[in-house]
Amino acid sequence: MWLTAIMDDLEYERFADIYSVWTATAASTRANKPFYVEAYLSADGPVVELGVGDGRIAVEAAVRGRSVIGVDLSPAMLQLCRDRATRAGVLDRLTLLRGDFRSFELDEPAALIALPYHSLGHLTSLSAKRDALCHIHTQLRPGGRFMFDDFVMTPARLEHMRRVQLRAEYVSPDGHDTLLWVTSLIDEPAQTMRVVTWEDELDADGAMIRRRYRMLSLSWMTPAQAAGLLADAGFTVEACFGRFDRTAFEADTADEQIWIARKDTAT
Repeated sequence: MWLTAIMDDLEYERFADIYSVWTATAASTRANKPFYVEAYLSADGPVVELGVGDGRIAVEAAVRGRSVIGVDLSPAMLQLCRDRATRAGVLDRLTLLRGDFRSFELDEPAALIALPYHSLGHLTSLSAKRDALCHIHTQLRPGGRFMFDDFVMTPARLEHMRRVQLRAEYVSPDGHDTLLWVTSLIDEPAQTMRVVTWEDELDADGAMIRRRYRMLSLSWMTPAQAAGLLADAGFTVEACFGRFDRTAFEADTADEQIWIARKDTAT
């Protein structure tokens, strides 16, 4: 298990320097940020964000007065989060822990644990996801809640992900015009994908002077699988939304599957 965690960590170590561009150009990040920030502000007790990344959500909640515990396996991502919090003047409201979703330990049980931005998909087998949900359950206080989102995979979304797409255009730190491209290698039976990105740096005449590849391993669950794993871990599902505006989940129209589950007071 630790070897798998290390491999995931290394992927994000290489990805950290383009992470802000990646999230800024993703449609779901514009919708999920206010959803999670409001949930953090409403929680009655300790709030934990797993896969805290560069603090895009956690730091915003901290700016609005909420203390947040952020957990991430990647030291590079934790440093980005620390830097963001420092710039915002709220580092004292963040506690950052390096840890795996399946083994992190809190000093006290949480009232809310969140796992935004499809991040459970970094665990690429159902058994690993089950281990994570079971462990998350142990880190919540009775009555505490766990919330996360996952892809809703349709034929149209799979086709879109397989295309070569120009994700962003920007200037690199050394002053070169840069194009960020993405495509995905998808294994439908295994419900996994290999996201392949590459940066092309261009000279003043538009000729490529450097190309760098980065890859991420991701996976997805069906709604039935997600519901089953939550039940296996001892959770009671409170809600499943199809959009971040809290529209009820309908398979034919959902953009996301967004789950809110509770640890019962008797457990």
